[in-house]
Amino acid sequence: MNNELQIKTEEWMKLERKTLAQRKKAEEYYDDNLMKLIEDDYCERNLSKVKEPVKHFIVSVGTSYEPIVLNLALFHPQKIMFLYTEKSESILNKVVEYSELKASDYEKSRVSEVDPMDIYREVKNAYLKWGRPKRMYIDFTGGTKAMSAAAALAGAVIDVQMIYVASNDYLTDFRKPNPGSEHLVYVENPMAVFGDLEIEKAEELFGEYNFSAAKEKYGLLKETIPNPVTRQELTFDYLLSCAYEAWDALDFPVASDYLLNLVSQLDRDSRSCENHIIVKKRMMIAKQCGYLTEMRNIPIMTKEKKQPEILKTKEIIIPLMFTMWMNAMTREEQEKYDMATLLMYRLLEMIEQRSLSKYNLFVSNMKYEEMTLNKNRHKEILSRSREEQIEWLRQGVYDIKVKMFNGRIPECLPNPVSLLEGFILLAALGDPIVCELNEDGMNQLKQIRSKVFLRNNSIFAHGLGPVSKQDYEKFRDFVVKMFERLCRIEKIPYKEYSEEFCWISISEEV
Repeated sequence: MNNELQIKTEEWMKLERKTLAQRKKAEEYYDDNLMKLIEDDYCERNLSKVKEPVKHFIVSVGTSYEPIVLNLALFHPQKIMFLYTEKSESILNKVVEYSELKASDYEKSRVSEVDPMDIYREVKNAYLKWGRPKRMYIDFTGGTKAMSAAAALAGAVIDVQMIYVASNDYLTDFRKPNPGSEHLVYVENPMAVFGDLEIEKAEELFGEYNFSAAKEKYGLLKETIPNPVTRQELTFDYLLSCAYEAWDALDFPVASDYLLNLVSQLDRDSRSCENHIIVKKRMMIAKQCGYLTEMRNIPIMTKEKKQPEILKTKEIIIPLMFTMWMNAMTREEQEKYDMATLLMYRLLEMIEQRSLSKYNLFVSNMKYEEMTLNKNRHKEILSRSREEQIEWLRQGVYDIKVKMFNGRIPECLPNPVSLLEGFILLAALGDPIVCELNEDGMNQLKQIRSKVFLRNNSIFAHGLGPVSKQDYEKFRDFVVKMFERLCRIEKIPYKEYSEEFCWISISEEV
C-alpha cells in the first residue's frame, strides 16, 4: 500500500458512522478519495497476473461496485456483458458511471438471483452471440450464490476462465476489504476436479458400445479439461470412439480415416501418454487400421457393381466377414438376439458366397457356362465339354434335393440361388465347406436347412416374434463352426483374427 492510500484509509476509518448521514458521508469520502487510489494500487500489484488480452468479459453484479471496477480497470475487456438482478441495477449504474463506459462498450441482461439455469442460459447466449470465442472470462466476485454456481457450470461446459477479487483482510465493521488488500484470484476450471468422474462416464458409454454418446462426451472433455496430457489422452479416446462408431455402422471410409488419424497422433504424441491404454494397444489399433484400409473401397466397388471382385479378393472379404461376426457378438452382449441372428445369417450368406466365388459363381447372376472347377477335386470332369460339366452339376444338385425333399424336384439349376440352394451347389461340387466332415455333406445341409428356418421366423425376416436366447445360441454356434471351417480352408488364423477384430476396451487394466 502506498503512503497516500494509507493516509486516506486512516482518515476514512476515523470518520463517525453513528447516524445515517455520517455513514453516507463516509461512503462519499471512500468514493471520492479512496477508490481511484485502490484501483491504481490493485492494477499495479496484479498486472503481472494478467495472462492474455481479454476480449470477452462477463460480470455478475452484486451489492458492491468496487470489485467490479477493479477488474474492469485491470483487464480492459473489449466486450462486456453485465448480469444483474432487480436489486443490483443501481450498482450496475454506478459501475458504468465510475468506469465511464459508453452504451456501445457493454451489454446487460437481467437475471433471476436464485435460478442458476437462468443465469447459465444468459452466459450461453453471450457465448453464442460472440461467435463461440476460444477464450471468455467470467468475474463472479459480485452476485448471488446462484450466479457463482452458474459461472462454475459455464466453466465446466465452455472454455471459461473464472476470476474474482479476494481479500485476506476484510473489515467487518466497515463491510469492505481493507484498502490495498484486494487481489486477483483465478479459479481453476471445475473439470480439473470433476473431470475424472466425467471421464468415467464416457468410459462406461464406450464399454456399452454406445460409441456415439461416448464420442460426444469425449469431444467435450478434450476441449475443457485443463491438463494438457489428459487432453491428449482424451483426444485418443475421442478418435477411437469416432472410428468405432463409423465401423459399427459399416461406414468403412470414415472409420478408416479416423483410425489413420489416431495412429498418426499415437506415433507423434504417445511418449507423453505412455501409460494410457490406447497407447499400450497401438499395435492392435494399427492392425485394425490395416483391415479398415482394405475395406474402405467397398462402397465404391459396390456402387460400380464390382461385388464379384469383393468376394474374390481375400484381403477384402475376410475382414468384412469378421466385421459381421464382431457386430453380431456386440448385439449378443447387448441381448439384442434378433439383430444378432440377422447378422449371423448374413455371415452364413457370405460364407456361401465366398465359397461359390472360387468357382466363378455368384448368387445373384449364376452364369454356369463361365464356371471354373478345381484342378485337384474335379480332375475327371475337367476334360469334359462345358455342356457336360453343367449337366454333371445339375444331376448332382438333383440327386441331393431328392434325398432332402419330398415331392417333385425341378431338374434345372437355380438362378438366382437362395442360401440353402447355394450350399446344395457347393455340396454337389464337393466343396470342403460342406463336405469336410462327411463325403456327401447331407448332415451339414440338413443343419443349414433347420437354421434357416430359425432366421425366417425372426421378426426381422418373415416372423412376428422375437428370437429366444437359447435358439440364437444354437444358431450362433453352428455359424461360428462354419466360419472356423472357412478360415481353415482359407488358411486364416481364426483365433488371432477374432481377437484383433474385437473392440478395444479403454478402461481395462493392461
